Amino acid sequence: MSNGKLIVFEGIDGSGKSTLSTMVLNALVERNFPIVKFNEPTNFEKGMKIRQFLRKEIHLSREQQIELFLEDRKDSLEKNVYPNIKAGNSVILDRYFYSMAAYQSDELLEPEKIIEMNISRGYPIPDIVIYLDINPEISLARTRRRNINEHFENLDTLKKVRQSYEKVIPKTALRLDATLPQLKLKELCITQIIR
Repeated sequence: MSNGKLIVFEGIDGSGKSTLSTMVLNALVERNFPIVKFNEPTNFEKGMKIRQFLRKEIHLSREQQIELFLEDRKDSLEKNVYPNIKAGNSVILDRYFYSMAAYQSDELLEPEKIIEMNISRGYPIPDIVIYLDINPEISLARTRRRNINEHFENLDTLKKVRQSYEKVIPKTALRLDATLPQLKLKELCITQIIR
């Protein structure tokens, strides 16, 4: 048995989760804490196709999106997560199936159903979920400063995604105000992970 934990960072675009998760990783590595970090979508074949879709380079139907995300998650777990957990490392994932539920759901496919689809495939529930909550107006202003125009980056979509997150983020998650200073957020995360 290993003591490695699966730690997932979640939040709408512009919440700062990618920056924060990297800060947390670096701080823990400096403390010789055995931990690695990966992103979803991955850099494997299916993940790259998802990224093309997110950059509006290709069109995917809802069904194609769902299947690609599920298959990419299988690659993520088999090639990145499980080998590291088995080796005793904790694993940070920047996005997991909560993101899929929040972003790919709609009035015909509830976010809770997407979670069920992942669980039914045997994809594990994380040990720790860190959710960065932010007003979509603030997050959109942040993404526009990055000058990136991705598929889901508009105000109406981000509002819907935030509402969907609220339906699926576990009650046990560490919920953080994403507008707090980064150093404060980092310390709150580290305390949660090493306790």
